[in-house]
Amino acid sequence: MKTNRARYQTRTEDTVARYLKRADSLLSRIADEMQLPEDAYPAPSDVVAYMKRHAQEWKWATFRQYQASLVCRYQIEFERSGDQIFETTADEIRGLPYSDCKPEREPGQTSSRKRKGIPKRDYDVLVANLSNPKQGGDFAKRAALWLMAALATGLRPCEWQKAQLSEDESALVVQNAKATNGRATGASRTVPVRTHDLPVIRAHLDALRELRDKGLTFSQVHNRCGEALNRACKAIWGRDTSKRYALYSARHQFAANSKAVASPEEVAALLGHRSTRTARRHYAPRRSAWLQFKQSAKPVPTPKPN
Repeated sequence: MKTNRARYQTRTEDTVARYLKRADSLLSRIADEMQLPEDAYPAPSDVVAYMKRHAQEWKWATFRQYQASLVCRYQIEFERSGDQIFETTADEIRGLPYSDCKPEREPGQTSSRKRKGIPKRDYDVLVANLSNPKQGGDFAKRAALWLMAALATGLRPCEWQKAQLSEDESALVVQNAKATNGRATGASRTVPVRTHDLPVIRAHLDALRELRDKGLTFSQVHNRCGEALNRACKAIWGRDTSKRYALYSARHQFAANSKAVASPEEVAALLGHRSTRTARRHYAPRRSAWLQFKQSAKPVPTPKPN
């Protein structure tokens, strides 16, 4: 029997906050199904039963997120209260098997259905729409810059918050967003910058700096650019949910394009992954690469680990 053991691991404050938010959302959903009073939470035993009952409805990735979130919450409850039931519940949830989860290839219900990558024709239409002053506001133009810069570098959206060009502007120095528990190559990575990509990367960094100087937080800028992108997708493709692109889609396309011209080890380093398996399992496949990359024999620049 396969068991997904969410061990005690080092977690950043942001990770803990996300886990707690997800756990509270799941607990509220369980409470609603049980028709509990508005201010009541389900008993730990009911939560364990719910996880067992619904495992077959989720893919392993979704199950793992719920599992880790609940384990985190109950561990914190045990540390606060000393009540053994919380530690026991955390251990029980940690040991739940994932063998009943949906196969990876079966369509999911939430994030797994979001489009991974952007076909070249859709990308061109989307950037043109966002860049058109008659089509959207200031954040639409900034969303276009974000997509172009992310396609050139493969950065996660959140990694732009601390990214900066090297002194000679030949590379982008990036703080890895997922550097805990050995998931990344280190605390940071250096992404080579091609000469023809430099203007858009510089413009994107300047745009982020300008908005933050005006008093907006990075999170606010990120959200508003994401909203502008979503509006553009709806304006162009209407109700076609297969065309719901996100800022993260550019990172997926970067991964696919890189897979067409680089080794798995080089792709992993460019994306900030320690394991080659991550890009293979969770990112757009090589077949989604744009034609120009499939036809190119020239490899991408070799990343330099920091």
